[in-house]
Amino acid sequence: MVDRFRKQSGASLPKRMGRMKLYYLPFWRFTSQVFCAIFREPDLSSVLEAPDQEGRTDKILSRDWDLNFSAHRSNDLGIATLGMRPDWLELRILTRQDRLEQRGEVLSVETDSSAVRERALESVCFFMERKKEPGDELILRLLEEHTSLIYFPLWVADFVAPEGEFFHVIDGVTKRTLKEGKGCFESRPGHFKGKDKSDQLSILPHRCPNCGWDLPVRAFHVVFPCSNCRRLWKLEEGRYRQVRGEVVKPAIDSEINSSRPATYYPFWVFEIKLGQGKSTSIGEMSELLPSEIGLFQAKNKSQPFLFYVPAFELRNLSKVPDIGRAFVCNQPDLKRERANRHNLKGVFISEVDAKKLAEILWLSLIWRRASLGSNAPIGPTFERGRILWCPFVQEGTFLRDAVVGYSFQKVG
Repeated sequence: MVDRFRKQSGASLPKRMGRMKLYYLPFWRFTSQVFCAIFREPDLSSVLEAPDQEGRTDKILSRDWDLNFSAHRSNDLGIATLGMRPDWLELRILTRQDRLEQRGEVLSVETDSSAVRERALESVCFFMERKKEPGDELILRLLEEHTSLIYFPLWVADFVAPEGEFFHVIDGVTKRTLKEGKGCFESRPGHFKGKDKSDQLSILPHRCPNCGWDLPVRAFHVVFPCSNCRRLWKLEEGRYRQVRGEVVKPAIDSEINSSRPATYYPFWVFEIKLGQGKSTSIGEMSELLPSEIGLFQAKNKSQPFLFYVPAFELRNLSKVPDIGRAFVCNQPDLKRERANRHNLKGVFISEVDAKKLAEILWLSLIWRRASLGSNAPIGPTFERGRILWCPFVQEGTFLRDAVVGYSFQKVG
């Protein structure tokens, strides 16, 4: 590899190869789902003339965000980022660092993990700022945040050429030269005084804490139903915590039959509280935001106003707010029932992240009123979170819910 690089660059070939050593360079990796709400100031003159004719002035963007950068500073190895998506690499779980140290030198982590999110947020803001027009308001929410370390292999080769001594830094994956320097490479020890330590992996028995029954093994799920005692368990901070869950009966039973079976998709459902006191009712919300929300299906306006956040896996993230808003703006009358647990789709989003997305949906409802200087309720709290499985039927490549009739492209 050294010969090839120097030949292509027109330099003389090495007369003698010296020490060759493997190093592992640590990189911080930050992944999340980004939801960005862009709110545009309305034209006041047109609003005053025809307030009911004005279209929506908000836009919600979304994308997966995957950022990485070097966590080591003491040695300049000519690589600031991995230069590729980590998903393309063959990654393995590292439980003990001394296993790497048996192969080569592991360079120290010299950047606080607390700075990882700040850097990622700066990167997201820089990217999303280009999506809006001057004067627009930008609001970001990061969901499913994960921070991890990747140790990347680099070879360092010392050699002697007619011009003197040099060293080469070679990417251990792509086999390309990253850097050439004069003299022999000397590793500088780091003097970082941070307190960061990698989380230790622990084994958690995947059994129901109540009855001891085996829970279903499903990758990336955060909620597991026990098929024996019918309880729902959420994995949280290394233990299982019981959560509330309900199943919705289809609004039209004739749509569900043997040829069109129902599949139940999960939503996080929250009651909303404005200020102090009890939860806000549907009637109170319709008086506060009559034009922003519209007509409701619910007949009993004294029921709590509910916010619905899709909790299932969806390839097209931009559809997530639309699905949630379809349920929020309808406030359907729901009837609960028991359903076959095998028909329940997995929960892919935590309650904390669901509340962040509920904030985006709330802002999209009140922004027009707030920008006009009207009395817009702000600062709500989302409480009494529970999981609700709603029935969906397949129609070609689309899925349509059997509650409010919203259709979207089938998930993977």
